[in-house]
Amino acid sequence: MQDQAFAVVDVETTHGDPMQGHIIELAVLVHDGERELEAWSSLVRPRTAIPPFISRLTGIREGMLKEAPLFPQVARSLMDLTRDRLMVAHNIRYDMTALEHEFARTGLVFQRNTLCTERLSRQLVPHLSHYNLGSLCRYFGIPFEGRHRALNDARASLQLFLRLRAEFGEDRLRAAAHWWPKEQRA
Repeated sequence: MQDQAFAVVDVETTHGDPMQGHIIELAVLVHDGERELEAWSSLVRPRTAIPPFISRLTGIREGMLKEAPLFPQVARSLMDLTRDRLMVAHNIRYDMTALEHEFARTGLVFQRNTLCTERLSRQLVPHLSHYNLGSLCRYFGIPFEGRHRALNDARASLQLFLRLRAEFGEDRLRAAAHWWPKEQRA
């Protein structure tokens, strides 16, 4: 991980179930372990309405998405930014499932090596009662504002990942990385 850039990813969707939801926002932070190399985010116009609960949770309203690109228009950027990079996310199962379904709707396949900061935190800090991103940021003293916006969540996930790496070492993190296998899809 030290010698290779990784990509921290976060998605926001129209539904709590990533198989049913459509992506409305995504973000990617490319980092080399020392500095951020690239930051990219985009709103995405879904092919379905945004439920009021999701608008309240994310702050993303229908009007904000009128001029946003459709997922096929941002898919190439996402593929390019994550290609040959370890993809890191908090609760990667949700993000990967949502991404796989969006890519499948466009006729493409999306697979990456992944590392989940939630899963990793459960292994490394087993005494906590909650492992959501907000709770872990509080525990480690990581500032976290603007929750449930893709770029803010990706930045918090990046800081959590860097903190875990600093406290527990590269080898422990590397051991937790895995290929995203079909049998783990939600």
